[in-house]
Amino acid sequence: MKSTLSAGAAAANVSFALSRGLSTDEIEKVTGVSCFELLKPEARSPEDMMPNILALLAEKFPGQPFALEMAQATPFSYFGGLADGARFADDLRAAIGVFVKNSVIIADQLEISFSESASGAWLTSRHPMDHIDDGRSHEVGMGLVTRLFSDFLGVSDCLECVTFKHKPNCDVSHYTEYFGVPVEFNAPDMALYFRPEKLSAKIKYANISLFNYVTAHLSVIKKQINVSNEPREFSLLKRVAEENALGGVFSAASVAAAANMSLRTAQRVTAAQGTSIQELIENVRELRAKELLGDKCNDISAIALLLGYSDERAFRRAFERWTGQSPSDYRSTNKNQ
Repeated sequence: MKSTLSAGAAAANVSFALSRGLSTDEIEKVTGVSCFELLKPEARSPEDMMPNILALLAEKFPGQPFALEMAQATPFSYFGGLADGARFADDLRAAIGVFVKNSVIIADQLEISFSESASGAWLTSRHPMDHIDDGRSHEVGMGLVTRLFSDFLGVSDCLECVTFKHKPNCDVSHYTEYFGVPVEFNAPDMALYFRPEKLSAKIKYANISLFNYVTAHLSVIKKQINVSNEPREFSLLKRVAEENALGGVFSAASVAAAANMSLRTAQRVTAAQGTSIQELIENVRELRAKELLGDKCNDISAIALLLGYSDERAFRRAFERWTGQSPSDYRSTNKNQ
């Protein structure tokens, strides 16, 4: 299962490399993929193509701040739609949440987390391929995020400092000039540290209806990426679990049989993905429960029977385990969604 990169990020990387004088042959040699394939508007590229290209640029232009130059020039389509979600968020904190929740859209193995404490707030980013280009891919990404916050969202001076795990790839003055705040190297994490008071800063294009629309679309993209990266047998078991649920069938043996697998084989397939057949069934039950609770005409006891529970009490216990709420509380708090 090969990890992938968003089409926007791949196109930006190839376009910048070409503008810097790399030939298509050089790009194809270092990535193992033709430029035609890398520039397809809907195709996701191998995730190592970007660090490999940046490593090649580092060989040709040692000591030059080309990663920061790329961050300055790259369009926000690099983020695969996340910029649009952030643009319509209510405040900077919600905009950051779009990136945390949907990082897989940029790159499969990218991990973004956000933390707040009494001492401050920071956005941490991790990727297992940083060693290939000495962290330059992160310089591009963090530089582009910083530009997005100030230029696109209209929240200026929101950073306190920036940290990188690697040593400087060019003169430190280039980093401080770009970010406008102190930049530390050889730090424990790749992180952007925020001024706490800026997290509540309103986004100039805030629009809750458009925000909900874009984030729903991003959820669909995430699901498509996850499905495309799943082994065929695992995807089949997930689909069968969903189909069985519509018919009121919720046993592991029935899922395996409908997928034309032995129960042992189905258990092996799900275990390889860090889950189980029963967990797939429970996930489907949770989604179906939320859908059915969305219609106030559906009696909760009837929903319990539709989902294969012996009584309403058993369903209530399961629902509280999934969501931390009772079915009636969930219905009440989500009646307008």
